Amino acid sequence: MPKKRFPLGPSSTVDLEWRGMWKDFTVRVDGRELGRMQGQKEVARGGSWQLEDGSTLQVKLETGFGGGGLNVLRNGVPLPGSAADPKTAMKSAAGIVFFIAGLNLVLGLVAELGRVEFLLALGLGWIAVAVGVVFGALGFATLRGSVVALWIAIVLFAIDGLLGVFAAMEAGGTPPMGGIVFRVFIIVAMVKAAISAKASSSA
Repeated sequence: MPKKRFPLGPSSTVDLEWRGMWKDFTVRVDGRELGRMQGQKEVARGGSWQLEDGSTLQVKLETGFGGGGLNVLRNGVPLPGSAADPKTAMKSAAGIVFFIAGLNLVLGLVAELGRVEFLLALGLGWIAVAVGVVFGALGFATLRGSVVALWIAIVLFAIDGLLGVFAAMEAGGTPPMGGIVFRVFIIVAMVKAAISAKASSSA
């Protein structure tokens, strides 16, 4: 059975456990059951329970476009490690930036070292390798909590996508819709992480 544990205090934890597609979703605090939810729809609506110290625990499955996860909040403040936690969001965003970096590095090196004409015709080569290095640096900065680095990565990735669309149109082709949707999905996920981190630093 899938399980998740989040720290609630110095010696207190929140434990979430469920079966399959969010069946028998159980919320426990220090081993004491607070409540249950059945199925994805109910978990997505979320639940709220009052703790012994008077604070309120909220658990909700976030399923929106651009990524989601389990949001676990105490009096509206995300618990460390939950999906709504800015640090968790930044780590996920850093993973996306590293993915972009790795993809550019691999394709660029394969194109140049293997002299793959198809990839070279798409403009992939040493420029892609350079782009991969830049995104790698931005990924490390994002992992260390730099919101500025994340926004730079978002802007560069969006510009790269627009240039690709214009290039395809100038060549008389049709931009691949699947690639565009995938790119938008990635951008939305990174933007959500940046906004979450910014809101946390301003609080």
